[in-house]
Amino acid sequence: MTNTSTERQKQLATWLRRLIETLRLQGGETWKTLVHIVSGKTVTIAIDDTILQVSAEGGELLQLNFKYVAPPNSIDFCCDVRTFRDIVAGKLTMDGGLANGRIYARRGFDELLGIYEVVTRILADSATNSQLQELWMEFDQSWPASTGNLPLPLEIQKPTYGYFINNVPEDVLGIEVKPYLVDN
Repeated sequence: MTNTSTERQKQLATWLRRLIETLRLQGGETWKTLVHIVSGKTVTIAIDDTILQVSAEGGELLQLNFKYVAPPNSIDFCCDVRTFRDIVAGKLTMDGGLANGRIYARRGFDELLGIYEVVTRILADSATNSQLQELWMEFDQSWPASTGNLPLPLEIQKPTYGYFINNVPEDVLGIEVKPYLVDN
């Protein structure tokens, strides 16, 4: 595969379509969660220097539409290919990538939690789904390597929840919850 930006965008779009079709055929909770989270939304992603705008429409009949031209300031998710590979290989957690700045994500709190759940489910399904494994191998073998820092071992990657808790409104954090049953 030649590595021009447009060709990489088209290849990334092809892989995303295959991912959606694989998950659609698999069905189950991963598919339901994916449809619920992404249907009716548009996101701009960047892997290395490849920027792609993806729109998802249609509910259960989910279809992806792509735009190959998107301004860099509209990026909602960004990482390099090494980070992506490390996450898929289980060498880096998503929390660890967000915490150490290897992953950039810009969305609302609910959407970030939803995407986190979808990605976690897809990674879990990849352990037993040969089509997902083949898709990953094709990506891994075809996408050019990038330079970057090696990830920390999983034992050192403590998930940080500060980002999420910092987005909870103060009035919600101040709510005092009393036990339902009180011993008198």
